[in-house]
Formats: sequence, structure tokens, C-alpha cells
Amino acid sequence: MRKKDRHRLITRLLADKNIQKQEDFVAYLQEKGVEVTQATISRDIKEMKLIKVPSAEGGYRYSVPVQTQEDSAVKLEKLLKDAFISVDQMDKQVILRTIPGNAAAVSNLIEKQYKDIVFAAINDDDSVLIIARTDKDAEYLKAEFFRYI
Repeated sequence: MRKKDRHRLITRLLADKNIQKQEDFVAYLQEKGVEVTQATISRDIKEMKLIKVPSAEGGYRYSVPVQTQEDSAVKLEKLLKDAFISVDQMDKQVILRTIPGNAAAVSNLIEKQYKDIVFAAINDDDSVLIIARTDKDAEYLKAEFFRYI
């Protein structure tokens, strides 16, 4: 399993399970058919910047650090200043073009930053297709992204 996929699975496990030790990660992942070592999990925890928070059952459990809306806005602005190429709109759809390799991060941040007006954001290597909830929302998004030209 690729590291990116394993990290995604770890994030899902954190939402569903009360994981208190690295060995718990290893056991749950092995149940899912993913062979990992405790050393790999240790590296994953460091890379994902997981934190320990008080558990409802007592003790401490691993958790994903809370990312504020402000953090997403700052990251999106910085990324678009560096990677933005163009934006266009058709009905509820907005297409945002980026420098190759940046669309996945842009898509993720757009979904976080504009979660109330974005139905979905789909990306490839250098473009993000954003489907807004309404035509008006799409116009708003297009205007927002035009700031980076």
C-alpha cells in the first residue's frame, strides 16, 4: 500500500477507533490486510503530525490536529499565488487550472475553505473541476479565484 493511501486509512481509523498506542495502529491495519511495522507507524505519526488528546474512556488517544478555517485560507492563498494559471465557469461548474502537480492540494483546500458552497471538487495533475451548489456560488468562486491573476 502506498504511503498516501495508508495515511488516508489511518485518518479514517482515528475517526472510528480509540487508538492509544502505536501497536493499536499496527493491529487495526493488519486487520484491514495492510502489513506495517511499528517503525512505519512511528514515521507516519510524525509525518501526519498526529497528537495525543484526552480520551473519553480515560487515558490519551491519537488524533489529527485541528486545522482552522484561517489556516486553510492562508494556505490556499499562498498556493494560488504561486500555482494559479486560469479560471473559467459554465453554469455551476468552475474549472481552475494550476501549474502541474498543484491541483490536488488546491482541490483539498478549496473543499475545506468553501465547504458551504462547493458540492464537489475533482482534480487531476493540473486542474480542478469545482461543482458549486448554485450558479451564483459558481460566479462567486470564479470572482474569488480571479484575484490571483
